[in-house]
Amino acid sequence: MTDPGPAGAPSRGVALVTAASRRIGAALAKAAAQAGHDVVVHYRSDAQGAQAVVQAIEAMGRRAVAVQAELTDAGARTALIDRAAAFGPLRALVNNASLFVYDRLETFREADLRLHHEVNVLAPLALIRDFAARLPDGDENGEGGVVVNMLDYKVAAPNPDFFSYTVSRVGIAHMTGALALALAPRIRVCGIAPGLTLPSAGWPEADFEAGAQATPLKRPVAVEDLAAALTFILTTRSLTGQNLVVDAGAGLTPRDRDLEFA
Repeated sequence: MTDPGPAGAPSRGVALVTAASRRIGAALAKAAAQAGHDVVVHYRSDAQGAQAVVQAIEAMGRRAVAVQAELTDAGARTALIDRAAAFGPLRALVNNASLFVYDRLETFREADLRLHHEVNVLAPLALIRDFAARLPDGDENGEGGVVVNMLDYKVAAPNPDFFSYTVSRVGIAHMTGALALALAPRIRVCGIAPGLTLPSAGWPEADFEAGAQATPLKRPVAVEDLAAALTFILTTRSLTGQNLVVDAGAGLTPRDRDLEFA
């Protein structure tokens, strides 16, 4: 594995991290900075959170900028890539933004499935396409570019809960190998599939703990472990076409219901 060196070392290029103003996205943005990248912190509505992440990254000795964009808008997606490429040589893309709304097969609406597809499949694929088109030539370190798609352990152990969300996640997860082949050798493509990490809004703490206890390791996934997985992908130049499952073993014990209902 390549040693990323100290945060104040010469930049390894710009990393664009979507939905990076809080929670997992903020941790991923900071991990990209720690790995040696300057960072474009994308946000949809949380400008204050995005600016706090920028300040944290700048305190590491790396450059950062917050950029707002609505990822369901094709023009906004293009403008986001343009802004990121203008900030410096764009060499990493972390697709973290997602839509996560509850439904089941019996109750899903076509509009809900379309919206999940637009946010969780179309938007990241469009960003990947435009990222590849803007990848600078003349990489003196021979690292090329890297794309990391945030997924979900449910793609390997699906259940009927969050039906539209799961369908969209399976779609992007099963494209990892195809994307890696399509973009090789200039760009590596991997995914990270987290398990139960942080409670959703309105989810009682007791239910979250019960879900964590239902995993083989009997604990939630630490955000720091997802950051470590990202660092591993960013700095391992021989790795491509792989989805790393970081789920405390949840996928080893398939369930009829989501861990939210453990």
